[in-house]
Amino acid sequence: MAGVREYSDIDRSWTTFSLVGIVLALSLLLIYMGDNFSDNSISSISSSEKISTPGIAVFRATVSLVCFSTIASIVLDPKGMTYNLLDYETKSYGPKKITGTTRMSAFTMWSFTLMGVYFAVSSYSSWSVHYGWELGEWAVWLVPALFSSAIASAFLVTVTVTYMLIPEANKRGDNITHYFKWDSQLMHNGNVIFILVEMAVSDISLSLWHIPYPVIFCCAYVLFSAFNARRSGIYFYDFIDPRLNGSHIIHMVLLGVMSIHYILAFTIQSLAELNFTAYLLLLAVIGYLVTTFSNPSDKRD
Repeated sequence: MAGVREYSDIDRSWTTFSLVGIVLALSLLLIYMGDNFSDNSISSISSSEKISTPGIAVFRATVSLVCFSTIASIVLDPKGMTYNLLDYETKSYGPKKITGTTRMSAFTMWSFTLMGVYFAVSSYSSWSVHYGWELGEWAVWLVPALFSSAIASAFLVTVTVTYMLIPEANKRGDNITHYFKWDSQLMHNGNVIFILVEMAVSDISLSLWHIPYPVIFCCAYVLFSAFNARRSGIYFYDFIDPRLNGSHIIHMVLLGVMSIHYILAFTIQSLAELNFTAYLLLLAVIGYLVTTFSNPSDKRD
């Protein structure tokens, strides 16, 4: 019998997509049910008790600019990048060069784009409060929804890269220098640093009712990957091929891990009400533990 990350005579695509569809439908139902359970207001999503409203607006606008300019520089780079990818037709895993919008196949790119959108929208809400512009109630729903999704996806990316992708690639003897280029470092480590700073200064109140948003974002990426594989001919991550023997298990675990990352962030934020100094120290420790700035292959040599 084939293992979880191996292929067998049975294509698990329909089983996998059915389960993802059920999770997506349940997430949308939870959003509908919890629509009135938010403790946020226009003031809480736009201002901060720690720094001035213009200060948080500038910070958010700057991060948004960094995110979008980084994504643009990657997509517009004519040289592209060579990664170890899964060929859709042959099901073989090996180096392939990809350029342009195909580089958006990576979840990291999706996550960093989401972060850019969050900081752009939240910056607009901050400037609106500062200058007295009209800001609709839609922002009270949208900003926390984007924030919860950005938090969970950022931690998923960084933890996966630090504790799974880099160690596995290094163990195989792959060239992992691309993980330590400026753009990868920014998207794999800078993303969490940006989010941790935002968690430290923002007044946005998270709740368990926000869990569906990061799950929906993850479902959207899974469905996109399946469509994109037929278009581009590659899966950026071999383990999310829905044809794998244990694909349905892998996908449910991934959605569960996404939820866990958000729950941990929600739990951590609750500490701020008890002791803000301890909360800041914990954020700093988390940032230190999940990021990796040094190439382990250098130590191996």
